[in-house]
This record gives sequence, C-alpha cells and structure tokens, in this order.
Amino acid sequence: MEHEKLIKKQAAKAFKVSEDDVIVKHRFLGGMSHLTYHIQIHGVDYTYRVIGKDGNLFVDRKIEYQNLKTIEPLGLCNETVYFDVVSGEKAAKYVEGTPLSQLDYKPYLPHIVKVLKKLHHTSLKPASDYGLIDRLNLYETYTNNLSDQYLALKKAWIEIYENERQHQPKVFCHNDAQRSNFVIAPDKIYLLDWEYAGYNEFYYDIASFGNVQFEDALELLDVYLEREATKEEKNLVRFYRMFQALQWHQVALRKEIIGLSPVLHFDFKMLAEKYLNLAQKLYDDIKG
Repeated sequence: MEHEKLIKKQAAKAFKVSEDDVIVKHRFLGGMSHLTYHIQIHGVDYTYRVIGKDGNLFVDRKIEYQNLKTIEPLGLCNETVYFDVVSGEKAAKYVEGTPLSQLDYKPYLPHIVKVLKKLHHTSLKPASDYGLIDRLNLYETYTNNLSDQYLALKKAWIEIYENERQHQPKVFCHNDAQRSNFVIAPDKIYLLDWEYAGYNEFYYDIASFGNVQFEDALELLDVYLEREATKEEKNLVRFYRMFQALQWHQVALRKEIIGLSPVLHFDFKMLAEKYLNLAQKLYDDIKG
C-alpha cells in the first residue's frame, strides 16, 4: 500500500491531476530496482516508473531520455509521455501484452530477430557509446569490493577486448535485451526498458537474451545469423555475457551493501557470487 500511495502521489504531480484521478491497477513484476505500475488516469492507461534506491547511480537519465526520443520513429517501444531527467521517473502509454519471460520463447525467435535487426541496422545514432570498461570502473567505485577472482577475470576480459574487439563495428544496441523486456502484444512485439541503450557490438544484445539460461542466447544467435554459428561466433556471445556477469556482479554487491537484501527479501550476496561464478565458467569455456 505504501508503494501505491507513492505512485499515486508522483503520477498526480507528473500529470497535474488530483491523486483521486490516479487509479493504480497493479505492479509489474520482474524489476528488482524500480517500482513500475500500471495506472489509469481519466480512462487512459499508462505505466509509471519510480526509480529504486541507488537506481540512478547506474544510469544517466538524460542519455536514456535522448535514446527514447531517438528511437521513436522505429516504433519498437511504447510512447513515453512524461520523463523527469533528474529523478528518472517516467510515464508511457500502456500496451496490453505478455512478457516473453512468461511464454515459450522459441516460436518468437524470428520475430525477436526482426526487432533487434531493425535497431541494429538503423541509421539513427544513440546518445552515447555503452562504454564497457569505463562502466565497469564506475560500478566498482560503488562497492570497493574487488576480489582476486573478479580482478583476474576483469583483466582477462579487457585483454581480449582491447586486442580483438575494441575496434570492431558497433551498432545501436539495447544492451538489456533479456526476455522480460520483450512484450508480445496482439499487433506487434515491443522492446521495453531502454536504460542501457548505446553503441555496442550486436553480439551484446544476443548475449543479454541468455540471462536466464545462456544456451538461449546461442539459439537466438543461429536465428539471427540465419545459419549455424561458428565456434568463434558462439565465443563472442560468451565473451559479452562474461562482461554482463561481471557488471551485474558489481550491481548485486552494491544492493547487498546498501541493505536491499532484507528489504526486498532477496539474497543479493548470493546473486553476486552466482554472477562471478558464471563469468568464470564462460571464460573457461572460451579458453577451453
């Protein structure tokens, strides 16, 4: 109820209406950090997002807003109707649909590829580069928790990146293309949550799709390439998933440090360890 009151209050302020005009329908599950609710105002349905504790440390909201405006012509996302670049609060037109995370994703793979290729092949330019190494360095300043294993894996990753991938072609990437961010609506597929968008290698988006089970990303890769991927191509997906594991390791550590584990009833320390182990396994697979 406390969260619903907050959503009512903030949405009323954003839309310049009375709190009584804001009907809170339900909260969307999946997002650990933020509160995102389905609301209704004067018969029109919206989603409203309030940023969770420390959520703005990891995302530049000005860049997020610029990217949302830039991608509008592509029709990949629901329409943003309100955005506060300071707080990160956002309202968008509500779309009726089912997150891909709640469905068997396999029949939708060709459609997912179509959405991703529309983004990757666009001439539109994102507001910034994803800045892989700089991003990891920044996240580390929020934890000051750098184990020997983490540092060894980071060093190994950077070595490969600087020697082999740094100057490869980059495209407009979503950078968080996990299943829960694809919504299957009756008329089309929407790709939501553009917090991390920016220039990157297309393999990064493929790797994101394997957030629940890594093999899902390799399945998507074959459909994306329209052929069976080579060992080298599969290893590039492993390589970028390894980075993601190191990145989310640091984010999970931060959530543990600021006391979100008991608040959200979720063991972020265990999650941080899980991500570090995943990074190790992926590195071993690449080398093996």
